Amino acid sequence: MTASAMDPIREPETGGRNRREHYRVVYPVIDRPRFHAGVVSGAVLDCSESGVRVEVDPLPDDVEIRVQERMVAEIRFGRGEEQEVAGLCVRWDGRTLVLHLDSIPIPYRTILREQWKLRQRYPWREAK
Repeated sequence: MTASAMDPIREPETGGRNRREHYRVVYPVIDRPRFHAGVVSGAVLDCSESGVRVEVDPLPDDVEIRVQERMVAEIRFGRGEEQEVAGLCVRWDGRTLVLHLDSIPIPYRTILREQWKLRQRYPWREAK
């Protein structure tokens, strides 16, 4: 395994492959925030001000997630901070949910705090 495959946090790509409007915080398994939207819950894989990708816990049989469905959820970050988010489900593959947060985004200050927290916890990521 290469060193980059073992890194728990990916730095943003600045080349042509990553032209996102916002920086995306990618979480290592042990530091993933929790996501709750009614009976839908799971672990946040990554997030930005305008989007969140969640690995969803097994759903009850009577619950269905639909693409283009609007969702309001709460994300509980590692330090206990809770943030309400709302947006449109743009992808659902039966296990991973992606929301475009067009109604209630994650505040920029929260993204900065999350970056700082992960860089403090994983300082070797600073050395390039």
